[in-house]
Amino acid sequence: MLRHFVALLITTFSFFCSAVEVPDLYQFKVLVSDKSNNARAAASKQALLGVLSKVSGQAIEQTNPEIRLALQDISQFMLKFEYQDAEYGSQLLVVKFDPTKINTLLNELRAPIWGNRRPLVLIWLAVEDARQRELLTRESFPQLEEVLSDKANQRAVPIVLPLLDLEDRLNITVSDVWANFSEPVDLASVRYNPERIVTARIYKLPNQSVWQLDWRFTVNSEFQNNVLVGEQQQIIAQMIDEIALSLSSQYAVLRNDSAEQEGEFFIVNGINDFVQIEQAKRRLLSLSVVREVNIVSMKQGELVFSLLLNGTKTDLINTLSLDKGFKRLFDPLASIEAQSINRYQWIGE
Repeated sequence: MLRHFVALLITTFSFFCSAVEVPDLYQFKVLVSDKSNNARAAASKQALLGVLSKVSGQAIEQTNPEIRLALQDISQFMLKFEYQDAEYGSQLLVVKFDPTKINTLLNELRAPIWGNRRPLVLIWLAVEDARQRELLTRESFPQLEEVLSDKANQRAVPIVLPLLDLEDRLNITVSDVWANFSEPVDLASVRYNPERIVTARIYKLPNQSVWQLDWRFTVNSEFQNNVLVGEQQQIIAQMIDEIALSLSSQYAVLRNDSAEQEGEFFIVNGINDFVQIEQAKRRLLSLSVVREVNIVSMKQGELVFSLLLNGTKTDLINTLSLDKGFKRLFDPLASIEAQSINRYQWIGE
């Protein structure tokens, strides 16, 4: 029930914004058979590995020596745990981790940190079942949708599936998705305002028991076919893993202690009082790429910050592209040198 509510919330939100602020990024849920100490200990290990992958966007291997050491004393990373009732009388162990300690461990692992503002991904998935093709929705393939939704929640990848209402059916067909025809896919996707669009198709290989899933992003720069073969639900979950890895490679930040030590100038227009100054400063500090914020000057609604970054200037620009608080400004008449300065409009919280 909660999963469907979250999916509906994301669907509704997607009409207004292409990025989603992921809640409970440092929390992870694991299904347990009982409330015994042994079951909790095993589930806590899964939770730590899960939250590390969730925050970094990458798979974290248990064989890593630093991970093996961390798994010996998981309590040092935990803030609290509790049990929740799940479907069919089962139980979930919900573990909330300390963000600072998780980030420190990821830095020690030389793994990136992906903040909670993440791109909304619209997934058009065509399913060939019993020689018929149909687009996946919550109603058409509920079990596959549940796998897709649950895995996306585990990896903190905000997704939305098409409504397949009258408007969608007027703009797109299952054949358009199957063949990845860009024009109808782009047209039908506009109403969802996604940051990324994925087209995918899944079908059983001839005379075999295994399935094949072909998926790709629709943008030209990432227009390559990814092929997965295996059990149906397994490869759908694997697709989400690959989407998370691909997006994190663009938006996650690998800490670099030598990066931008002299400070990156950051100019914000539209700030007129000290309340807005504090809001903008707090917003910047909430980004995983920003380590420190200092005010350089303010005049006539223009505020100049000096930022110390955990990553690069490109990391900053990519992160801010998903932040609704700031809008990047361009002056077509300005010199190339002037355009290199980060200049943004403050939209507000």
